[in-house]
Amino acid sequence: MSEENVRERFEMIYSKTYDYIYKYLIIKADSRETAEDILQSVYLRLYKHMLAGERILDPKHYLLRSAKHGLTDHFRAKKITDSIDDGIEIIDEKALDSLENDDGFTYEEILQCLKESDEVTYRIFLLHFGHDYTIEKTAKTLGLAESTVKSKMYRALKKLRKQMKEGERYAVFGRNKEI
Repeated sequence: MSEENVRERFEMIYSKTYDYIYKYLIIKADSRETAEDILQSVYLRLYKHMLAGERILDPKHYLLRSAKHGLTDHFRAKKITDSIDDGIEIIDEKALDSLENDDGFTYEEILQCLKESDEVTYRIFLLHFGHDYTIEKTAKTLGLAESTVKSKMYRALKKLRKQMKEGERYAVFGRNKEI
């Protein structure tokens, strides 16, 4: 396979798997920077294997496995003994799509605003709105008090609403269920 064909195939794989792998890493990693470093390494490793002519039957599985190994190496280096696979499952795409409102801001725009906030607030939003965790389950998963989760979430919501005002209503984070 020529380098041009490898690059095209890699770009196709990248576009189809990036969100999935990134969401997994951002939940599991101890910081956004760690998640992004591991993500870069994972895709670089895939590209090098593709250039070497190795055939990868299921790229998504390969990338997820590489991401898990990257996390394991990272936490081992930091001497963290907690199991990486405890707690949170991979984000459900349907739950993420429910965040996006047809006449509102896209999920990516909201996520970008959240990335500018602190790491804990970012994770609270991913769990609460992305996984549809309750405040109690979010607090337990992150090892925080429920009051901390509530205050961080409500302060961030207030800030987001102010930044993303949509005319007469605020449709970005409307929920059908009681929190």
